[in-house]
Amino acid sequence: MTQLITSIILLALSLPAFAEDNSIRYRGQYTYGHEVNTFCPSINSQCYWLSPDTAPSQREQLRQLSQDNTSKPYQAICVVVEGRINRDPAARNNIGFATRYDGLFTVFRVFNLCNKTSIVTQGDLQHHRWLLESINGSKIDAEELDYKIPELDFGEQMTVSGNTGCNKFRGQAGLQDENFAIDPMQFTMMRCSPQQNVLESLLKQVLDSDSKITIDYKKRLLLKAGDTLLEYRLKDWVN
Repeated sequence: MTQLITSIILLALSLPAFAEDNSIRYRGQYTYGHEVNTFCPSINSQCYWLSPDTAPSQREQLRQLSQDNTSKPYQAICVVVEGRINRDPAARNNIGFATRYDGLFTVFRVFNLCNKTSIVTQGDLQHHRWLLESINGSKIDAEELDYKIPELDFGEQMTVSGNTGCNKFRGQAGLQDENFAIDPMQFTMMRCSPQQNVLESLLKQVLDSDSKITIDYKKRLLLKAGDTLLEYRLKDWVN
């Protein structure tokens, strides 16, 4: 029994590290040049050498973007890509110049320059808090909700917590192409007013479905499912 409990604890502790190395989307700085081929995601302060596992087509896309959008050697460009980080020193140490960096980065998909794609990345959401501002353009009435404004608060590895204007919830958020969903979602069971019940039902439908996600130029988070559009404004916690 002791061995079983120990194994379960070790497995739980290992999950975040495993999730971090899964293929996810990143926004960051790509630099190409003589003896330089690196990607530095904005989600952390590290830089990675482009892995030899990156397919020739993705390598060519990145090289072409760099060539078309730089005016001097070793100038970085901001790109959105999907890939996987490998911090294994053994893999890095076998590749000359890669030893200077924090690991290898395998690119599976290149979306475009940061200012030419609306794709939302994990780093755009992580460690940010968003308050619901409107539904289909109609502003939220804070007084009707007893000033319990619905919110989304993103933590590490796309865990998310928040409330629906009455009940609190926790879940695991996911991004797939232009879609967003929180699955599974776990709720508290508080008694809510009729207005709060209607709002909660609507929010559940949007957050638990494959809603289209965008972040506009005003830093508003937009979630659209069917005929429902939720607009959240950025409101990070103040230390």
